[in-house]
Parts: sequence; C-alpha cells; structure tokens
Amino acid sequence: MSTRSRPRRRRPFTAALAFAAAAAFLPVVPAAAAPAVAPQPTSPCGPLDVAFVIDDTASMGPALTNIKSELGNVATAVQANSGNDYQLGLVTFKDDVTVRTDLAPLNLAAVTPQITALTATNGANEPEASDEAVNTAVNNLAATGRPQTGDFSGTWRSNATKMVILVTDAHPGGFDDTFTAADQANAHLRAVQAANKGIKVSTVYAQTNALPGISTIMQDYATTTGGTYSATPANGAGAGAAILDALKNCRKTDVFIKDAPGDTGVAPHGLNPIWTSPDIKVCTTLPPCVGTNPVIGPTNYVVVTLNNPGPGGSGASTGHVEVSYTAQGGAALWPMDWIPVGSSTMVTVPAGTTQVAIPWTSVPGPGHFCLLARWISATDPMTFPELTGSNTLVNTRNNNNIAWHNVDTVKLKPGTPVTHPFTLGNPAADRPTPTDLLFTQPGKPFAGGPGKVVVDLGKVLAERWRQSGQKGVGVRQVGETQVEITGGQQAVLQGLLIQPKERLETAVTFTASDAAAGTDFVFRVSQSTGDEDLGGVEFQLSTER
Repeated sequence: MSTRSRPRRRRPFTAALAFAAAAAFLPVVPAAAAPAVAPQPTSPCGPLDVAFVIDDTASMGPALTNIKSELGNVATAVQANSGNDYQLGLVTFKDDVTVRTDLAPLNLAAVTPQITALTATNGANEPEASDEAVNTAVNNLAATGRPQTGDFSGTWRSNATKMVILVTDAHPGGFDDTFTAADQANAHLRAVQAANKGIKVSTVYAQTNALPGISTIMQDYATTTGGTYSATPANGAGAGAAILDALKNCRKTDVFIKDAPGDTGVAPHGLNPIWTSPDIKVCTTLPPCVGTNPVIGPTNYVVVTLNNPGPGGSGASTGHVEVSYTAQGGAALWPMDWIPVGSSTMVTVPAGTTQVAIPWTSVPGPGHFCLLARWISATDPMTFPELTGSNTLVNTRNNNNIAWHNVDTVKLKPGTPVTHPFTLGNPAADRPTPTDLLFTQPGKPFAGGPGKVVVDLGKVLAERWRQSGQKGVGVRQVGETQVEITGGQQAVLQGLLIQPKERLETAVTFTASDAAAGTDFVFRVSQSTGDEDLGGVEFQLSTER
C-alpha cells in the first residue's frame, strides 16, 4: 500500500527549551502530527480480501465448468475492484475440508491454476461440509484435530473489504455427512461470526437437486453478513457471473466516532488531542445518562455514540461496536496492551446519531483507564491497517471507525491531595525509546497557581531521568523520585528511556488551595517521542467550595 509521508512538527521539548532560552515560558500548542496514511482508494472496493469456498463433489461438475469459463473475468474483477491490492484464498470441501491456497498478497497466479485444476469427484451422499469450510476461512483454522488438509492462517486485513464466496449445491452437514437442525444452526453461527469480523459471505446455490431448505440457509449467510445470494439452474449456468456479482458488492457506508468535538469523520485530521473522544463515556445506568469515571463493583456501561454518515459512504450501516481498556497513559500498542470490555450485538445505524451501550462488569481497581471503541462493519472497513504492535494513536488518527477516550474526572477538596496514575509505554516493540512526558494547561493554570501538581516517577523512571541529565522545563525536583510542575501552560520532562514492552506507571498528585475552590481546571499529561504524540490523559479538575 502506498503511503505519503507524515508532516513533521516541532518537537514539544525542543520548543520548550527555545522558550526557556528566551527567559519566558510561553504557551506551546503542538501542531497536528499526521502519521503516514494510505491515500483514499480510487477503486470500488479498496483493498480486497476474498476466500473462495467451493464444493468440488461429483454433482458440482457443471457449476465448476461454468466458473472456469469466467475465470479470466474473475481475475480482472479482483484486480480492478481492489486497485490491485488484494489477497485471495481457496478452500474446497466434500465431507472434509481442503485448504488449497491461504490468504496471501497479490496471489492470483497461485489461485487461478488451483481453480482450473479442480475436478468434481466423489462426495458420497448429500450433505457436505460447507459450514465447516466457511468456519475454516472465517476463523482461520488450522488442520490440527479436524478432518482438514492444510491450515488457513492468513490474516484478514482490517482495512480490506472482506469476502467469503461459497459455492455449493448441498445442505451443510458438518463432518458427519448428516444434515440436522444443529447443522443449520452451525451455518448461522458461522454467518454471525463472519459478520462480527466484517466479512461478507456471498453464496451461489447450484440447484442440481430439489431438496428443501438449502436456499434458506444460503440466503441466511448473505442477509446476515451483507453478502449476495444467487441460484443457478442444474446445468450451472451463471455460477461464474454470480461470483462476479459478489465481487462487485462493495457498497460503502461510513459510520464514524468523533475524536474531538469538531470531528466530521475526515481521517486523518489535525484535531488535538485525539485521545479525549466526546463520543465515549462511562455510565452507571443505561442511557440517557451522565458520564462518570468507572465505578468498581456495580455493572457500568460504556456508551458509544455513532455518527452517520461520514465522508466515505452513505446509507444505513450494520455492524457492531467493540470496546477495550488499558491503564491510562500513552504509547499503548494494538492489540497486546488492550483488554476487551465487550462488544455490542449487531446494530443498524441510520442517518444521524445512534448510541450503543456495552455492559462492563467486574471493573478492576482503581477505576482509571483508557477506553478504545472500534466500529466493525462489512460495508465500512478500516481505511488504515491495524497492524499487530502498531501505535494505537496512529490507528485512531487514521481510522474514523476508532476513537480513544482518556478523560479522568478529579474531584478535589482544598488541602487534600488526590493521586491518579499515568502509564508510559514504548511505541517501538523492538528497541529502547526515549520519550518525553508533557504537561499542558490549556486554560487557566492550576499548577503554579491555586493548586500544586507533583509527579512521582517511581525509582526506575527517576533513575533513567537522572542518567539522561535530568533535562526538563517548567519542573523542579522535590524528592528522590518526585518533581513538581512550577506553572505556565506547558512543562516537560525529557529523555525518559522506555524498554520494549515496558509499561511504567507514574503517580500524579493534585492538591488544591482555598483559592481554587469552586473553580474547574483542565490539566493534560501526555507522552511523546520525536514529533509524535503517543497519547495522554485529560484530567478534569473540580474543586469544592
């Protein structure tokens, strides 16, 4: 996938040092850091991942012949619809499953000879293992412990339009060559699992027999996942054309979750910070409700607001919301640093705004977390790939399907310290990375004014800061591991070395004076490296009178 380079912005600590040299600590507002992003696709589907799941039993001869006659057109359609950015897989089945080609980039040259070489043979009695073949493709199953040859272990890309195209003339029968109500339920389960992964299952029913119920099951795959359904006559005519129709099923919808109040769904954008999404809140009751910090003990609800449409599509969209949490802080890597909260059922989102509430049971202490919401839909894939080990903030800035909420409400009583955590991580999984800890007061100052903010780095980070020369602006050391923010709109601790996979927790203590009584403040703590914001927390401080 082609990318364009990210515009560079001034490093926060470099800017701070420049102001210090001028003997005045003036406001520094970091400009937008737009990470490398793929251009919007000009092809109908954008990146395209397709698994062909084909019945190759003896009765399928006419349909296979017709598919082979259209193979050249199928190849052209794959390349044209994807802008030549595709992955293909081929799974065949009788009463067992054979993985002939796994998902892999630009592999038409491997898949087309495999389809050409298919021979309709054997199969014994109807039904066949179509439900388990779909299971193999949708759930990336290995052959171990299954009547299956070969592993289907390729990765379905989060930014691709994902399709399974199932071609058969038989009921689903699992692996026991018997069709029962359990097999029909199993087929529906595979459809639900596909829908939950944003995979459309399109079906082609070759009507070589008149057995009842097959068309109902095939239609259920399509309607559950947003795929297409076609039926051919017994001679297989139109099977290839039906596959071409399925490959054209790239209708785009565009639901988005706001990263900031002014977000219109354009991604990437220059809004900052993007880790304070107004469309994610925690409530102790179902909506309508007022957001709060998570409460340990009772069931909480993560309420996510979905906006439709964004700039990339239109029409009602069907999908689901997934929510995860991590320790509040920066540099969270996807997906290893995130713990699932839960996911919604499938919902249809019409034009306007729709709220989805996801129960959160057994909230762990101390109740201060980052929350990540992701919208998953077969008609609305991510536009930027979420790679394993990738920076969550980069994924959030480049996908309007993702939003990050890290807002912590702190209620203060004059003279009584309140401590909340902030966790630093390493955005590079393979090397130590020096990062900066940035403190920003975008409105009226709390630290250095009517309040005091002290950050306890802990022994590990304090020692690493000492070894790096204890560089910083707007801070002073007040203890072996503590520093105090001395005031101004921005302060910074520089050169905190974080090892790969480390997550190091600091403690931020707020103390209000009588002068702060009855006043609200915003105090942000964030992590950055070079020119890249890695995420942070907005502490919303309110002081009792």
